[in-house]
Amino acid sequence: MRSTIAVINLSNLKHNLNRIRELAPNSKVMAIVKANAYGHGIVEISKSLEKFGVDYLGVAFADEGIIIKEAGVNVPVVVLVPTFPDEAKKFVEYDLQASVSTYEFVQELSAEAIKAGKRVPVHLCIGTGMNREGIQPVDTVQCMEKCNGMKNINFVGVCTHFATSSTDPVFVKRQLRLFNDTLDSLKQAGYSFSIIHTANSGAIANHPESHFSIVRPGMSIYGYPPIPELSDKFDVKPILTLKTKVVMMRRIRKGESVGYDRLFISPEPTTIATIPVGYGDGYFKTLTNKSQCLINGKRYNLVGTVCMDECMVDVGDDEINVGDEVVLLGKQGNEEITAFELANKIGTIQYEILTAISARVPRLYIEE
Repeated sequence: MRSTIAVINLSNLKHNLNRIRELAPNSKVMAIVKANAYGHGIVEISKSLEKFGVDYLGVAFADEGIIIKEAGVNVPVVVLVPTFPDEAKKFVEYDLQASVSTYEFVQELSAEAIKAGKRVPVHLCIGTGMNREGIQPVDTVQCMEKCNGMKNINFVGVCTHFATSSTDPVFVKRQLRLFNDTLDSLKQAGYSFSIIHTANSGAIANHPESHFSIVRPGMSIYGYPPIPELSDKFDVKPILTLKTKVVMMRRIRKGESVGYDRLFISPEPTTIATIPVGYGDGYFKTLTNKSQCLINGKRYNLVGTVCMDECMVDVGDDEINVGDEVVLLGKQGNEEITAFELANKIGTIQYEILTAISARVPRLYIEE
C-alpha cells in the first residue's frame, strides 16, 4: 500500500450514527453517502452503516446508488437530485427510490416500472426556498393529480431541503411553515405520505420540529458539524485521518528557495522534509505556505508550492527521519488538524476539503 493513506475509523462512524439517533430519537436515519461518502469511500461506508443499523442511504445520482446496490448493500437507497427521464430504467432495475421534482420523470418511471412488472417508491420533493430543486408549492396538488393514475408508482414520501439550517432560524421556520401548509393542501386533496423528511445536519441540531419520520445527516455522520459553532451540540468524532511518511530530508542554507517559483526563501539554515502528497491527492495547491502538518506530535509548517505529488516541510533542527509518520489531517499525540482548520486557510468549507481527497489515496478502514 502507498505510504500516503486515508485511515477511516469505523468505530467513530458508529459513534456518530448513535449521536444522530440521540438527537432525533423518534426518527429514522437516512445517512447521506453521496460524493463517495464525502470522500470516505461509498462502498465501505455504506456496508458499515448497514451493519450499524442505518435505515436509509441517500445519494445524489442513480449511478451512486447502483454502486451501493452492486456491492450487496440491502438498505433502501434514495436518489435526491433531479434526474433526466432517460435514466428512469436504472431506478427500476436497481430498486432505487427517487426524489421527484417533475411530472415527466414520474411518467417515464411509470413506463419502465410497467415493463419490469415492479412498483417504484418515489418521494415528492417540494421547493420551499432553496430554489435548486423541487416542485413549487402551488403546483404540488396539480402534479399529484396528474400522477394519480400512473401505474406502478408508489408515492411513499415527501421532502424538502433547508437553505440555512445552521445559520438562519427565521428562514428555516419560513420554509417549514410553507412545507407544512403544502402538506395540508395535499391532505385536503386526498394525498398522504408515510414518510416525511426535511432535516439535514443543521436542522437535526437546531430544529427538532423538523425531524418528522426521517432525518438526513450528511457531514455530521463523518464527524464534523455543518459549522464549528454546533460542535458541542453534536459531539461527533472525525472519522478520517490523512497521513503519509517523510520520504527525503535535505539541509538548505539561508537564502535558498524551496519548490516551484521559489515561493519560500529560507530566512535561516534549516532542514526540509519531503512528503509524497500533493494536489493530485486532493491536498489543495492554495494551501501553499499556509498549512501545517504533525510529526512526532508537533506542528511544522509546509513551505514552498504544494506540488502535484509532493510537499515540503520545514522541520528546522529537530530530529526527524525518513519514514517518520506525517499527519496532514487528523490527530497525532495531543495535536489535531481539522478539516475546519484547512478550510479556513483557503476560504472554503470542510465539505470541499474531505470530498477532494482523490481516488489515488488508498482508504484503510479500522475499528477500535
